[in-house]
Amino acid sequence: MDRIGLAVVDENEIFRRGVVSCLTADQMMEVVHEGAAPPRDVTGISLVVASLSALERFRLSGPVVVCTDVPPADRSRIDSQVVGLLPRAALTPAQLINGVRAAASGLQVNLLDAPTGSLSSRNTDVLRMLAAGAATRQISESLGFSERTIKHAVAEILEELGAQTRAEAVALGIRRGLI
Repeated sequence: MDRIGLAVVDENEIFRRGVVSCLTADQMMEVVHEGAAPPRDVTGISLVVASLSALERFRLSGPVVVCTDVPPADRSRIDSQVVGLLPRAALTPAQLINGVRAAASGLQVNLLDAPTGSLSSRNTDVLRMLAAGAATRQISESLGFSERTIKHAVAEILEELGAQTRAEAVALGIRRGLI
């Protein structure tokens, strides 16, 4: 898979540097531009991570993931350009990386509406293995839990995420930045 070329546009230098630091820790991502204003040359940029202020002030090129605690007022822009909404004040590195990966792969990401709770570490491991296509027995053997425990964990995951199926739980987990 090719690396994801990113531009990070945010007026807050501390926040911007934190975002860049998190994104460059992932080998699949390359920050091509970082600044308070968008780049003039968009060569190599497939996704922009920006503040709501940057989205409103500048004409950003291509799909945009917005870090904000308030949804943008211009709904037409959301529908056409914004592919992701991430919570600015409570954003975790995992949510940022997973949200950007999901948006770069074509999914719509909206963590502003996501529940604030997170899965236990065991349930997160189970969800990751479900995403990789593992069956209950494989998960059981890999994690060292009984199949009954894994089935219970899957039921907890479905309930916590509000999912009806394992596939829906995986999709919700990706969109919410949990895996």
